[in-house]
Amino acid sequence: MAARGRHRRYQPNRINRASLTVTVGGAGMAIPLIGAGTAYAADAATWNKVAACESSGGWNTNTGNGYYGGL
Repeated sequence: MAARGRHRRYQPNRINRASLTVTVGGAGMAIPLIGAGTAYAADAATWNKVAACESSGGWNTNTGNGYYGGL
């Protein structure tokens, strides 16, 4: 005689699956933001030095590819 179990295996309904999907998705988006710090940009003098270096001091340099001067 074969034994028959009286308990059914749990099967989540659509609401539980949707809730789980939203929770996991929200956590996936929030976790990277928790560890993100504040970004700081360099001051204008530093950017002027970088631009002058890139253009060899000639801010009116035409490279022929549509870009002019520094940055």
